[in-house]
Amino acid sequence: MNCAWSTLVTAASILAVLTILHLFFFPFGPSMDYFGVPVNISTSVGLPNNVTQITIPVIDLDNQYLPNAVAYRGAHWKPEIGHWLSLCDSSLMEVDIVEKIGGKSCTNNCSYQGVCNYELGQCQCFHGYAGEACAIKMNLNCNYPALPEFPYGRWVVSICPAHCDTTRAMCFCGEGTKYPKRPVAEACGFKINLPYEPGAPKLTDWTKADLDNIFTTNHSKQGWCNVDPPQAYASKVKFKEECDCKYDGLWGLFCEVPVESVCLNQCSGHGFCRGGFCQCDSDWYGSDCSTPSISSSVLEWPQWLRPAQVTMPSDTQVSGSVPGFRAVVKRRRPLIYVYDLPPEFNSLLLEGRHFKFECVNRIYDDKNATVWTDQLYGAQIAIYESLLASSHRTLNGEEADYFFVPVLDSCIITRADDAPHLSMQDHKGLRSSLTLEYYRRAFDHISSQYTYWNHSSGRDHIWVLTRTLVNWFVDCSVILCIYYNAIYM
Repeated sequence: MNCAWSTLVTAASILAVLTILHLFFFPFGPSMDYFGVPVNISTSVGLPNNVTQITIPVIDLDNQYLPNAVAYRGAHWKPEIGHWLSLCDSSLMEVDIVEKIGGKSCTNNCSYQGVCNYELGQCQCFHGYAGEACAIKMNLNCNYPALPEFPYGRWVVSICPAHCDTTRAMCFCGEGTKYPKRPVAEACGFKINLPYEPGAPKLTDWTKADLDNIFTTNHSKQGWCNVDPPQAYASKVKFKEECDCKYDGLWGLFCEVPVESVCLNQCSGHGFCRGGFCQCDSDWYGSDCSTPSISSSVLEWPQWLRPAQVTMPSDTQVSGSVPGFRAVVKRRRPLIYVYDLPPEFNSLLLEGRHFKFECVNRIYDDKNATVWTDQLYGAQIAIYESLLASSHRTLNGEEADYFFVPVLDSCIITRADDAPHLSMQDHKGLRSSLTLEYYRRAFDHISSQYTYWNHSSGRDHIWVLTRTLVNWFVDCSVILCIYYNAIYM
């Protein structure tokens, strides 16, 4: 029975991968365009005079093949299917697509604590910052409120007896120690009780801090925050074995080697990865810094936007400002628009991870070489990154065939309740309930900030679901849902 289930899951996974690949080379199925409605494969709005619109001749298959004139193995010819098949190669033809290059500025340059979305003119703030201009510094506590029996609050992954970085709810040694940025994660900062019998595990007393040890400068005691790595590696000093290097961006037994953190497409060469959030150069934006603004160099644009014929608005000399311009690029369908959602749905979930292996498909070692993980949910990152860099990506939602909504629910599932600001208290302790709340907020955002959902009631929108979360706030019959074991229409 187990073998049968294993075979079924393997087959379903292969089917899902093939279906995802199918998205970028062929239509999913015959749409109304193939049953007589003309195919609109390009727009003439805003096109230069020397750019012509391409149309595809419609073959009159009804007259060419009379009813029941053609049969194969008892199945008669169906003209509507023939129309669909006759246009299967239309995705191989290049068409002129008008790409929209954003230029809407943000308030106070987001106070240099965020990235400006030049399409909407809105700031996307780094972890621990909020407000229209990212000027508000948040207070994300590591601990729950203290109780008489729990002076550091009830247990949570972020629990901290040392210095709490309240912009990320992460625990560090803090000022006054030799290595203030060395993590003090989970059991590291608390008393460890010896096993009550041989072979039993050690137990952590979450009510008693172990600051005397982790802050010690006495080489004979199990220290941490003042331990020099060379001396520890040479066995000249003792150190607390329960302390380790769980946070991303650090390597070595004592977190002494700074390394590359995991960011989407590693910021595409146009930004700096700060723990999982891309801090983009001033001319670029997007979760992976791959989207150019009007002030970026055309020579540095990604391959899927080149070569481009740029058309500047005619009123720029009068107004002195450029909210954006258009670039005509030859593209092949299908085209997919990737929403640049607020970072709470993706980048913040990466930047705030308390365990470097969570919900990613790779990390980086002490030489910044890629170390691939066996995290199943890392596939969600891979899909997201592939679409961001795909030759089928478009910045013009009016031309898109599909719309991708990048909610990293795998990070929400694994990070749920790992810090007070991600509490599941209002969700009855259910990770899936917290995750669905994120989906609801993402839906509210795209339906209020964009018009594309209403064009088709969301039937052309793609959502990646890494758990069985299809019975949610909206029926999956009105959206296109990618799930690891199936595709729901």
